[in-house]
Amino acid sequence: MTISEVLASARYIVDANGNRTEVVLPVQTWETLLQIWQRLAELLEDQADHVVIKTWLAERATGQTKPMSLDELEQELRNERITQPS
Repeated sequence: MTISEVLASARYIVDANGNRTEVVLPVQTWETLLQIWQRLAELLEDQADHVVIKTWLAERATGQTKPMSLDELEQELRNERITQPS
């Protein structure tokens, strides 16, 4: 679905002065937009993950990182709220 198609399917609610106040979309259009936004959020999250990994690999290659135990890794992930306590 293109932006033009979304805009063509939109209906507007206007106030007494003729100003647009709300947009009404067909359910199928809305669901498609939700899927697109979810995929975009996933792609942005993946991109951020790639930056973190690339930075870590560069630091590792120059000896700027230190080995850590699995317990230290788990604690670091908890601190970043990536994992939940078991």
